[in-house]
Amino acid sequence: MPSSTHHKARRRQLLATIDTPVLLMAGGWISRNYPANWSPFRADSTFLFFFPQPEPNAAALFDPKDGSVTLFLDERTQADALWHGPVPSFADVKRALGVTRVEKRADLKRLVAKQCGTRKVRTLAIADQRATAEARAITGDKVDFFDSSRVGDQDLLLAIAKLRNHRAPDELAEMRQAAAVTREAHTVAMARTRPGIYEQELVGHVEGTFVRHGCVPAYNTILSVRGEVLHNTTHANLLHDTDVVLLDAGAEMASGYCADVTRAWPVSGRFSPEARDVYDVVLAAEQAAIAAVKPGVRYRDLHLLSARVLSDGLVQMGLMHGDADALVESGAHAMFFPHGVGHLLGLDVHDMEAFGDLVAYGPGRKRSKQFGTAYLRLDLDLEAGMCFTIEPGIYFVPAILRDPAFRKQFKGQVDFARAEHFLTMNSLRGFGGIRIEDDVLCTKSGPEVLTAAVPKERVAVEALVGSGGA
Repeated sequence: MPSSTHHKARRRQLLATIDTPVLLMAGGWISRNYPANWSPFRADSTFLFFFPQPEPNAAALFDPKDGSVTLFLDERTQADALWHGPVPSFADVKRALGVTRVEKRADLKRLVAKQCGTRKVRTLAIADQRATAEARAITGDKVDFFDSSRVGDQDLLLAIAKLRNHRAPDELAEMRQAAAVTREAHTVAMARTRPGIYEQELVGHVEGTFVRHGCVPAYNTILSVRGEVLHNTTHANLLHDTDVVLLDAGAEMASGYCADVTRAWPVSGRFSPEARDVYDVVLAAEQAAIAAVKPGVRYRDLHLLSARVLSDGLVQMGLMHGDADALVESGAHAMFFPHGVGHLLGLDVHDMEAFGDLVAYGPGRKRSKQFGTAYLRLDLDLEAGMCFTIEPGIYFVPAILRDPAFRKQFKGQVDFARAEHFLTMNSLRGFGGIRIEDDVLCTKSGPEVLTAAVPKERVAVEALVGSGGA
């Protein structure tokens, strides 16, 4: 867990960059199906960036005028102690966190008005709609969590993003630990793989590993033999010995920092010739993009580099025809690689994605309108301290490869007849897809792969599959 000193420093940094008061909300309990049956509490990531282990319903007022930070918490009651156990007093919290004041949550509106008077108060929209509505009513900011252009004032978003986008040592320690837990989860799933079990059994091993280490899934676990469905979170398929399993899963620490890793492996323990070729091309594309990471490199260029490596490999496999540069320029590569090469990573698995392209794209940069490249989530120039994923893939998606418009557009560049073989193999189940993903830190001297310990060399993966027994 990052230290209190770390969080104090982060709060000071924010105060130094704002010129108006800022009200942040942690969010509260959200009911799963009836009011008293709550989903697990997860504080808003920006709030979590400044305060360790926030209480549900907490709020905080940052005032640059006097450099104060006031934390608002629910009043301690006998009923709370009965149902949830004792909690620290306001005095204990103030002392532990080093904030200026701790006040009753019920007094939030009155005390914000008293502290700020007629000054404008800024806020951010968060996933908890009730908390957002309250912040909107107090500040007058017309924020909306579900509209990235209205999540918050642009200057405030950029100030927060600048802080969140550069990892301090305490944060990196958390991400490295999340990577270690994630490595264990992936290797256990590989070891427990065998024909005749359901995907759900392997999901149990993955998420059970997270729980054993005090973690939760950073996002809904993707484990499927239908790897061509990019965000496939159903786990009802029976594993056949001709299948390839794709696992995209990452642990989230109690601090909120997380990992995001994808690996793929054959159920039988040996890649078929076709799967071997696809796997090797994807791995080469991932390794090429990672090797190119250094400060000043444009992230979009990493995407295009991986797309060119994939295209060249697909040409060698007879699935595409032509020069790799031309294939990428035309967008033909997206018939097999229809997404961006990665995204920011930190307290959100898609870090600060709620802030929209304002913080994910550089000044004056806009998303491509080209199919596939339009899904690129990040287009910044890299800086030391930034964390992100690199995750190219090759997929055989019937809806794409059998689309008449695409077949007409890319006739001559894509061998759709050859692709049909992959769509109908495995007893008509189809090949699926292979993606390889790692978490990368940009340093002054180049890339550090935080998840390098998760096996991905083909020989190492094959050796692991099925080694854990029944």
